[in-house]
Amino acid sequence: MKCNNEVIFKGIEERASGVFKNDKGQEIAYPKAYIVRFDEEVEGDFQERKVKFSGDNVGLFTRFKALKAYDRINLIFDVTLGNNSCKVAIVDFTQVQKKN
Repeated sequence: MKCNNEVIFKGIEERASGVFKNDKGQEIAYPKAYIVRFDEEVEGDFQERKVKFSGDNVGLFTRFKALKAYDRINLIFDVTLGNNSCKVAIVDFTQVQKKN
């Protein structure tokens, strides 16, 4: 299902791929990703949020890099509900026009 929310963009960064060991000593590889930071207004208070998307989506990363800090954007998410989980992924955004 798709959902969207108006937020205040704060920045984007690239997280390189890597490997870590879990508590059982197994090596777990993770892929490159982009992490978007934004503020969401919740009941009059602002909460910083971070959401990642695939490092393969260079086009979306390039569009985010063109934004300025504190631009208002409408983030568009794809939400997948599982039996015991909920996965949220950024799929697009639009810039919110400034009000006079």
